[in-house]
Amino acid sequence: MKKTNDENIKQHYLMDSAPGAVTKINGKEYSYFGGTSYYELHKNKEVINSAINALKKYGINSSSSRNSYGTTQLLLDVEREASKFFNCDDAVYLPSGFLSDLAGVHALSSRKMFDVIFIDEISHYSNDYAAKLSGKPIYKFSHMDDVDLEKKMSSNLLPRQQPLIITDGIFPIFGKIAPVKKYLSIIEKFNGILWVDDAHALGILGPNGRGTYEHYGLTSERFYFGGTFSKAFGGFGGIIPGNKKFIDEIKNNQIQNGATPPPSSAAAASLTGLKLVKSKPELRLKLWRNAKRLKTGLRSLGIDVEDTNVPIVAWAMGNKSEMQKIQKELMKKNIVIQYIQYIGSGDEGALRIVVFSSHTPQQIDNLIYELKKII
Repeated sequence: MKKTNDENIKQHYLMDSAPGAVTKINGKEYSYFGGTSYYELHKNKEVINSAINALKKYGINSSSSRNSYGTTQLLLDVEREASKFFNCDDAVYLPSGFLSDLAGVHALSSRKMFDVIFIDEISHYSNDYAAKLSGKPIYKFSHMDDVDLEKKMSSNLLPRQQPLIITDGIFPIFGKIAPVKKYLSIIEKFNGILWVDDAHALGILGPNGRGTYEHYGLTSERFYFGGTFSKAFGGFGGIIPGNKKFIDEIKNNQIQNGATPPPSSAAAASLTGLKLVKSKPELRLKLWRNAKRLKTGLRSLGIDVEDTNVPIVAWAMGNKSEMQKIQKELMKKNIVIQYIQYIGSGDEGALRIVVFSSHTPQQIDNLIYELKKII
């Protein structure tokens, strides 16, 4: 007998509330260690009220492209606030974080700033698409391997060719930070540039939350990056900060002007979330403390995790069915972690935990306690 659509839906996990340290899934509340609402701003009252007010004033969105009548003061405010947050000339706000990589790499290509691409072998899909759409030769280097990168550049670059390195800032599965400081040293030898998808690092890494470049203390005109408001900032849409010539190129290209701008509610939420992250550094400090507590607990179970401020950990153990069983056993204890199959997780997948600034020490300790009993 065929299952009905309703029966098929029941086999999936349905989120019945905003994401947070406690989240309702399939009608039941859980300690939630999935998703990426790092500061729980997706349910923040200030963020939500700003979205409501924007809907009342501007409607759903401007229903016109930015190069026509589609630019509102709200969109300009997002870009102005982002340029202040990232301490740069200007910024461009895009309908999705996925488009940030496409728009950024396209702008670099239009300005004839590179001839060949070298990309981390497990870089995000959006980086991979951006590289392919550029039409330039592409070489993949071993994951986070600066030695292999330099070797491939030395072997494949022709005289006077300028390279572009593409990588994630924080890789989303295992939470590893790309060694971009080493990449910059290499790229300087070959007169190239670097593009970083910093979706998971913006608002998280660095003393001011400016991402991977601030984490490493870098200042370089060869470093370009983009990200999203949909994670740390509690909003939605892509953001690319940078120098004026670079940003003007994006604002005048097809990706920006061929798309309807983000909804007014998303723009207002992103603007408010950005201001909150900027004005409340204690959120970031609490997130870092929670990340340390989680990782210390996992290491006590013999799980190898890196000692960084990144609030993401993942590991593989046994096979797919064994990891799925661990996930289901934790759900019986009202704890949600992820079993995930994604780029970089391997054929069998991985177990993944994401901690928020809003998780209590008791929630983290209880997760470790229940996980210890299972494994």
